[in-house]
Order: sequence, then C-alpha cells, then structure tokens
Amino acid sequence: MKQSQLHQQTTALRFRRMTRKGYGAFNTMHRVVTIGTLTSLALACAYSSTASAQNVRGTDPRTSPDSDKEYEIEQVTVTASKIATPLNQTAKLITVITAKEIANAPIRSLQDLLVYVAGIDVAQRGAHGVQADISIRGGSQDQTMILLNGINLSNAETGHLSLDIPINLSDIERIEVLRGPSALIYGVGAFSGGINIITRHDTHDRLYASITAGMHRLRSIELRGSSRWGKTTNSLSASSRSSAGYQTNTDYQINNALWQTRLQLEGTNKIDLQVGYNEKQFGANSFYSAKFPMQYEYTRRYISSLRGELGTGQLRFVPAIYWDRAYDQFDLTKGSDKGRNYHRTDSYGAHLATSYLSSIGMTTLAADLRREEVISSKLGRPRSKPSGVYTHADDRTNLGLSLEHTLSIHDFTLSAGALLNHTSLLRDVYKLLPSVNLSYHPTQRWTFSAGWSKSMRTPTFVNLWYTTETHNASGVLQPEYSQSFELSARYHSSILQAYISGFKTEGRDLIDWVKQSPTDTKWSSWNHSRIENYGIEAGVSLRYGHFLPFLGTESKLQLDYLHIHQEHQAQQLISLYALNYLRHKFTAHLSYRIGHHLEGSWDLRYQDRVGQSSPFATLDSKLDYLISEHLRVGIQANNITDTRYSDIVGVVQPGFWLSAGMSCKL
Repeated sequence: MKQSQLHQQTTALRFRRMTRKGYGAFNTMHRVVTIGTLTSLALACAYSSTASAQNVRGTDPRTSPDSDKEYEIEQVTVTASKIATPLNQTAKLITVITAKEIANAPIRSLQDLLVYVAGIDVAQRGAHGVQADISIRGGSQDQTMILLNGINLSNAETGHLSLDIPINLSDIERIEVLRGPSALIYGVGAFSGGINIITRHDTHDRLYASITAGMHRLRSIELRGSSRWGKTTNSLSASSRSSAGYQTNTDYQINNALWQTRLQLEGTNKIDLQVGYNEKQFGANSFYSAKFPMQYEYTRRYISSLRGELGTGQLRFVPAIYWDRAYDQFDLTKGSDKGRNYHRTDSYGAHLATSYLSSIGMTTLAADLRREEVISSKLGRPRSKPSGVYTHADDRTNLGLSLEHTLSIHDFTLSAGALLNHTSLLRDVYKLLPSVNLSYHPTQRWTFSAGWSKSMRTPTFVNLWYTTETHNASGVLQPEYSQSFELSARYHSSILQAYISGFKTEGRDLIDWVKQSPTDTKWSSWNHSRIENYGIEAGVSLRYGHFLPFLGTESKLQLDYLHIHQEHQAQQLISLYALNYLRHKFTAHLSYRIGHHLEGSWDLRYQDRVGQSSPFATLDSKLDYLISEHLRVGIQANNITDTRYSDIVGVVQPGFWLSAGMSCKL
C-alpha cells in the first residue's frame, strides 16, 4: 500500500483490492480510496436502497478507455452515527439519494422528491413543497427528525413546519434517510427515523442558473454561485417560485437563500458555517379543517450553525453550535383577524462528539444540549408582561449524553450503546435509551443485519397548547416512547442491488389528536396507550443499461415496496394522525439516456392509506435535451393520468401539471 499526502489535499490510499475484513473500512475513514479491481458502480447504485458513491472523474469505469487501470472513487461514508461511518459498517437500512438522481427526478421541491422513497410517507397539503407531513414507517410528522448537514432543524412548534428549511435543490449533494428509532444517533426527536440533507462544498459549477414556467402560472428561478478564496470554499444560492394555484386558495410564494463557507484546515480538518433564510406565504385551502377552506399561512425562518471536524485519523472531534428562529402567522380565514395566531419559536444548542479508533474498534462519546422557546398568541402559559401579539410563552431544555462502541471481528460488526436523556418537562427523571446492532458480511456483496433500539419524543408546543375553534390541547401531555426490532438483508453488485427488511415498532403513550365521537366539534390531544406497527420493506435496483447500452450505461430501473400492519388499543377513537398510516406503498423509477443529448425518467407511485377512501396511483415524467455540456432544456409532466387524490382527507392535490425549464452551469 502506498500513501501520499499533498498540502491542503485529502489523503489518498491506493489498493489493488478491498479487504473483506470488517475493520478494513475503519482504516479508510476520512480518506479518498483508490480501488483497482472493484468496479465503482458496486458502490454507486442508490436511488432508494443502500449505497452512494460517485466517480471523482465523472466517468463510467466500464466504458472508459482506461477501464483496466486504477481509478479513484470517494470513500462511502454516511452519518448514521455520531461520526461519519463507512456505509458497510451500518446495520440500519439507509436510503441515499444522490445529486444526479435529484437532477433527473420530475420534481420541484424536496417534498416532491421524498414522495418516491417507499419507506417515507409524504402527506402533502399543497403543491411543490408548500407544506407536507413527513413520516417514516407508520410514525407521525412530529416523529421524524430533519437535519441539514447534521444540524437538527426539526420545528419545535409543530412537525407540519419541519421542512420549512432554506434548501435549494442545486445545493444538495445527497440525502440520507435513516429508518427506525434513532435516538442514539440523532437524539430524542428521531422517534421513527431521521432525514439528513448533505449539501455541496465544491466549486465544480462556479455558476448555476435555472428558470421554469408552467401551468397555473407557475414561475420559478434558482441561482447558485461558488468560489474558492484561500483556504475557504464559499457558495450562495437563492430561489423564488410561485403559482396562482390549481384551485381556489392554493396560490403560493416561496423564497430561499443559503450561504455556506467551509474553512479547510490541515488534512481532513474543517469548519463549516451555514446561514439560511426561508419564507413562505400560501393559501391553505382546508389544511387543518374542512370547515374553513379559506385558511392562510405565512412562515419565515432563519438558521445558522457552525460545525467542525477536527483531530487525527485515530481521534476525532465534531463540535457544533446552532440557532434557528421560526415565525408563523396562521389565519383561519384569509384577511380576517378572527382566528389569527402568531408564533415565534427559537431553538438553539451545542453538540460535541468524540470518537477514538483503537485495535478493538471505535468508541464514540457525545453530548447534546438543546433549548427550545416559544412566544405566541396561543401557545404556552400567559406571560406576566405581554409583548404585542405575543401574550403566551413556554420553554424547555433537553440534555443528552451517549456512549457507543463498534467492534469488527472477521465478518461481523457489532455496535452497542445508549443515550441518557433528561428533559425539563420531567423533573428529576432520566431516561436510558439503549441500542444494539449486529451486521454479518459473508461476502463483499451480501450484508445481513439485526437491530434493536429505543427512542422517545417530547410533545411539540402545538401538541401541548393549541386550543382554537377546531382543536383543544390538554397542556399535560407526557413524552412518548418506542422500541423497534429489525432484520434485513442487502445485496449489491455493479449491476444489481436488492434489499429486504422486516420490522416491528412498539409505541406507548403516543401523542395524537383524536375525537371520541364523529359528533365532536374539536380534536383533543391525547397520549395513546399502545400502538404496534409491523412491516416489510423490499426493493431492487437494476442498471439495465449494462444490457441495453444504447439507453445509456447509467440507465436504471428501481422498484420499492412498503407494507405496514398496525395493532392498537385505541378502540373507537377517531385519529387525526397516529392511526392513519400507509398500508401499501409501491414506487417505480425508470431512467434512460438516448445518445448524447436526450435523457429522461418515469416515476410511478401507488398508495393505499388507512383512513383514505380509496387507493390511488400517480405517474410523473421528465425529459431533458442537453444542448451542450453547460446548457439543457426540458419538459416535466406531473400526474399525467390526472388522478384526483388526497394525501390528507379533504385536501385535494393537483391534477395534471405541465411545465418547462432551462438550466445553465459554468
């Protein structure tokens, strides 16, 4: 093995083959690996399965004239632990969506993209990311943690707003979806899983611009620029999109801006700064109650964080501090003061993770402190000194300490640890949330895993306090708890990837809005006694371009399926969220490329949701013409069959929607 290091560049290791030893991947952490005999495509297939890697030179090694020579690929690591970890060391099922797949998808927003992941339930209220409830494996929108580059951006007011984040599609390098209770990894908010959005920190495209127009007066523009100044890499992106709406009171205007700076220190050490702004105003037709179709909402959010990765290959430190502020104005009737709510939520905290790599594996110790505060016209206790519209307030503090050790022996990898958590909602109470995962790698292509973990979640401020014409909060909710069991098998080769996973999630004291009778006029917030979800996920990804090269060597067919069966003790309660889950979800993705100029994709989704009148299916497509390496034009058609459907009862989603656009990069 030959090792060399250049000033201010990533250390590179050169191998003729990849060892099958479990600890081999640890020795490559934070480095770029050169593999001579393993095709990079074996690690590069991942629309919604298990791996993600990109050829640094951007070529397909199977078709390159130098295919018999050595070539470099980036070491595949994911954030399914406190410290970035090689993918083949993870026991949990992880979906990785790459930038290339995002660019090829017929989407206008992050929410649109997540619709195509079978394990995720995206219940949209409006078009193109206006608002959506994101849940995983039968959970609710409040039980999924949303992270941006490892920073928790879940909204403490309500999970309905957790995806109000300042991210543009051109910023994204990849998205990691982690299924199942993940308190040890992300913290107590990751009750049913977590979605971590990883952004780009490169200057390959100094300038990117796109413009789109379509039906229902759709207008969208997005700009992104990047530069390198000394030891820093900087980028600024901004976007604005709007529509007159596909029916009465579904108009929207969404603006985003994100500034990022990375200071590259010696070796792999770095410090990342991110500052962002998100603004939305939209007609909320029947969003929260069918009795009030002219609802309206205006939200605004500011985020900032500073995060570092420091140390040596053996001892690493990941410190972070962050703050975000979210404003929310909700009108029960647009333009009327009656039923109007004002909320301002602040979340800030600090995090420190330390990992030590030794001959007996990796040990990780982490501490997390998070403070959440709200001032509001509705949420919290009355303030002694009201300030304008903010007459109520509430706050809480959460502290977590975790310890985890990962050990690899021959073809086995064992990871075990626990999170000790304290929340100010429970005075003098400390909860221990353990997790154990075991993986077996009999060959380079097969991985078998088993895991057990526990998690918890504190109620949002809306869960606790929201009392209006339509809702009645109790103010005395307890945290909810879950434990999950999972067995999975994964296979990957340069042409075929497949996975299957069976899981059981037991939840107790689950928080939900319910009615005891159909005649009740208001939803009440409760703690359910017990809910159990049993499910199976399976998927296969075939790079059929290997057999039909005239359709492009990267052409792929991806099929995924999710089934959930639920048992509960809720008797005849009418549930707003917890008991309305995806019974079946099937997704199919087909991408192709004809010649050097034409590429496109087809995406099919079928859903059968408990609580919905009937199952439905939608079909979307995108076709791009590459005028040159830097310029492309395209057309996109969503809901081609003009299916009438609702993700949430009473909130009708758009029918057929046609749009066209052009993008340029330099």
